[in-house]
Amino acid sequence: MTTPTETDRLMLIGQFRNALADLYTFERYAWDPQGRLTLTGKLAGPAEEQYRAIRSRVEPLGFTPFLRRAAGGADELFALPIVLERTPQRIWLPLLLFVLTTLSVLFVGALNNGADLARAPLSIFDGLPFAATLMSILITHEFGHYIVGRWRRAPVSLPYFIPMPITMTGTMGAVIVQREPLEDRRTTLEVGIAGPLAGLLVAIPLLIYGIVLSPVGPPPVVGSETGYIQEGNSILYASIKYLVHGAWLPGGGVDVQLGQVAWGAWIGLLVTMLNLLPIGQLDGGHVAYALLGARARYLSYAVVAICTVLGVFVSNTWLIWGVLALLLGAKHPPLLNEITTPRPIHTLLGAVGLVAFILLFMPDPLRIVTGA
Repeated sequence: MTTPTETDRLMLIGQFRNALADLYTFERYAWDPQGRLTLTGKLAGPAEEQYRAIRSRVEPLGFTPFLRRAAGGADELFALPIVLERTPQRIWLPLLLFVLTTLSVLFVGALNNGADLARAPLSIFDGLPFAATLMSILITHEFGHYIVGRWRRAPVSLPYFIPMPITMTGTMGAVIVQREPLEDRRTTLEVGIAGPLAGLLVAIPLLIYGIVLSPVGPPPVVGSETGYIQEGNSILYASIKYLVHGAWLPGGGVDVQLGQVAWGAWIGLLVTMLNLLPIGQLDGGHVAYALLGARARYLSYAVVAICTVLGVFVSNTWLIWGVLALLLGAKHPPLLNEITTPRPIHTLLGAVGLVAFILLFMPDPLRIVTGA
């Protein structure tokens, strides 16, 4: 990038003033060594109504605008000397990953059901109830994000599912790529909370159905070299088991012996709970940032610390998740428009997300029980 001369900068200031005359007036400006421009002034109207028009006029000048509130209440426009490229959505890669993930989940479901795939390859379809349950929850979750994102004109990609046949689920879930920062805190909260709420609308009925099909009995007999996975209890999960079987389980030496549908739905609840953690760019991180702004980073670091403590003293699942959260980034990136604040309905949606997290929270999500 060529460093602009003082004459170039004065010309650009004039172009900014002319382009934004009816949208934004400024009295002060400053350039930094990287060629980034900061204007301090006053918007002609609400930021949520002005931002897209401002961006459409600033991009032809070679800049991307960010709005934020300056000290003293002024409206600050930070212009980054780059125009974010808008490329067409790639269809083939999300589709390929979806097919591979479906096969991976089907494979793991068949193995969990005792299929001998080496001798009977078609027995992979024995894992169909598990795969159909888990994938339907994940698909609904991700397309909750995608549909709301497209409705709000957010730069979201189709979901990229992650096949992982060496895990007990067959997948690491999916991610939706943000090809540029989200526009404002309202959009961030709506896109963030849409996935978990949509997924739960599918997961809860499937879990009830799966629990109805699953018998109650003693756990498997274990030896010194064998064991079984004990799934964790949450308020929601324990309540559904009580609703269906009339007892708080596990208890009295018995528990629900999960069938494929119930196991897939339970994993769906686990994934939803983890995504609701208020960390970085997880769904809960989006919600926290939307409601708290930059202060959300303190909550994020506190939750990572709690995950670490739970990982050391309760379940290493939490330790793994805390490390992953740090690697992915515990701090939420800035938005294009930081001035627009959430409405009361967004606070209500955030409260719904918090209640969902409390109902789904499992102190000890997974435990390997052995006879050793």
